[in-house]
Amino acid sequence: VYDLGADGWPYEMDIEDFESALSLGTILESDLSYDFPVVEHGSVQKRKRDEALRTMELLLNNHSQLFDKKTRNEIIRQSIEKFGKNRVYFIRNLRRFWERGMTPNAFLPDYHKSGAKKNNERKEMVNKTGPKRTKSAGKGVVVGNELREIFSEAIENVYLKTKEASLMDAYDFVLQKYKARYPLLNETEMPSERQFRYYYDKNYTNKDVNKRRNYKKVYDKDIRPLTSTSGYLNIGPGGRYEIDATIADIYLVSNKDPSRIIGRPVIYLVKDVFSRMITGIYVGVENPSWVAAMMALANAMCDKVRYCKGYGVEIGKEDWPSIGVPASIFADRGELLGRQADVLVNGFNVQLSNSRAYRGDDKGIVERHFRTLQASFKPFAKGIVEPVNGKKRLGRRYELDAELSLDAFTKIIILIVLEHNQNHVVSGYDFAPDMPENLPAIPIELWRWGIKNRTGSLRVFSEDVVKVNLMPVLTGSVSNRGILFKGLRYTCLEAIKEGWFERVNHTRPKKVEISFDPRFTDKVYLRPDDSINSYWVCDLADESRRYSGMSFAEAEQIYNEAKRTEAQAQQLSRFKKVDIDQQINAVINEERKKSVSRDNKSINGIRENRNEARNEERGRQELVGRKKMDHQGENVVSFSQETKEDLDYPSLDEFLEDGDD
Repeated sequence: VYDLGADGWPYEMDIEDFESALSLGTILESDLSYDFPVVEHGSVQKRKRDEALRTMELLLNNHSQLFDKKTRNEIIRQSIEKFGKNRVYFIRNLRRFWERGMTPNAFLPDYHKSGAKKNNERKEMVNKTGPKRTKSAGKGVVVGNELREIFSEAIENVYLKTKEASLMDAYDFVLQKYKARYPLLNETEMPSERQFRYYYDKNYTNKDVNKRRNYKKVYDKDIRPLTSTSGYLNIGPGGRYEIDATIADIYLVSNKDPSRIIGRPVIYLVKDVFSRMITGIYVGVENPSWVAAMMALANAMCDKVRYCKGYGVEIGKEDWPSIGVPASIFADRGELLGRQADVLVNGFNVQLSNSRAYRGDDKGIVERHFRTLQASFKPFAKGIVEPVNGKKRLGRRYELDAELSLDAFTKIIILIVLEHNQNHVVSGYDFAPDMPENLPAIPIELWRWGIKNRTGSLRVFSEDVVKVNLMPVLTGSVSNRGILFKGLRYTCLEAIKEGWFERVNHTRPKKVEISFDPRFTDKVYLRPDDSINSYWVCDLADESRRYSGMSFAEAEQIYNEAKRTEAQAQQLSRFKKVDIDQQINAVINEERKKSVSRDNKSINGIRENRNEARNEERGRQELVGRKKMDHQGENVVSFSQETKEDLDYPSLDEFLEDGDD
């Protein structure tokens, strides 16, 4: 046991006695902790610490023997002979070692305790020091302990309390406080701004101020010093992909109907850390989530020739060569959840990493590119979202200026990405020692060099397998009318062969899992089992042909609009039906007054009564009314002498042999 409260030596103590003394409070646990200063290379502190470690070598190497007095004295004697120091030197350093945590820094000199103990213990100044005022009137005021306290209070409670406060706000607080304390003083006898700033600069460092004026997450993300780069330890192309999303600052219209505003699109970028190449994109109206993230990853892993052609951009494989599965993917936690994350890990052997909350700088490569990307289309398009402090729009809504469709905007993003990959020079790229000096810092050139000299070709899977397995998965239902998914009907050859759509004696399941591309309604993919290679292609049924060629977002919008229209029509129909029902009841009640009792009715002669009613009806209703003509003695001569047969056609009831008696 070593008593920190006395300059003694360690002594033996029975464990039971020690525990008893600890419980009784006779021995108190010390919560002392030593905040040693940072030791700079080449400093006097480091030199003295290292010297103490060297001279204490014999004592520290035999530390367990120091608890015995006789052995301890012998080791101290040997140290005196070897290093030429006196006994007090070794005793003082040995006690310092025990008292300060038994670490090498325990031998640091206490230079941080040098100088005045505290500002408020400084000797009060009688006369004002410093340069005389040349612009402001008066001599000023002496900065004593009282004024230092006011300065400190203003900085601590105003400037460091909130990021919105400025240093001048803190100075105003000083003037208010000082004036309230000494109301008879005039403006020439107030502490100056220069005095206040001198106190601030003297007692507060920029690092400390930045930490205290910002939340830790904000400081770590935007302010802290950067000591490394994303490319460090990244072996080559495909070694690590970063994925992130942003909501574009522009409003779009529907592909089908330009009068329908569909809101602001979401852009996902997948970027290779080594080459800075954008390897995949997603542009759509899916909210930022793992659904949209998987669409971007599927795009990153597959050939982009057909994808670009779908938007009217002709390219070759060499123009966008990023095809294959990366070794690792770095993304936000919410983007790596769900069944697709399990497929990435276990099906495609991809290592997934999550960025920390509010730490977009973890994905610095892809985060920085969003600003550049948006700046590329903003000067040319309408419907741009302007900042709050931007120019006034005279009451106009920028949503109403939207003119670009989703497909057109996607084409623009593709062109921007191709330009970046093929021509953009990466500023400040951190070249590895083995990279040639004449290698340009252009993404596609870095990719080609890395594939050839570092990683080789990426692992390639079937494009359909990759896309189907990375698509979002939701549940659909099965009936004799087909497969119902998100309000749309689908048919499937495999399901027809299995007899799922039979109206009787069917063997269909009630629910099935469906993989789907949110951008296209024409096809979905039924997953009959858990194999990554197993899927059935389902085509849009004729019943839902209205939604062909749309995205699911557009189809949902039209579907919901149709449902609202139907609901309004039914509401109006029910409202009008009440009037019809009232009229029907009025007719029934009127006829009921004319009706005779059951006793006076007979079922005999129903056929004759029906014929009589029919003749009466024919007299009132003719399909073509007869036109009355005034002949006025005109003589009509028939040129045909043939006598026409007078045909008396039977009634419909007679023709059908209707016997209603």
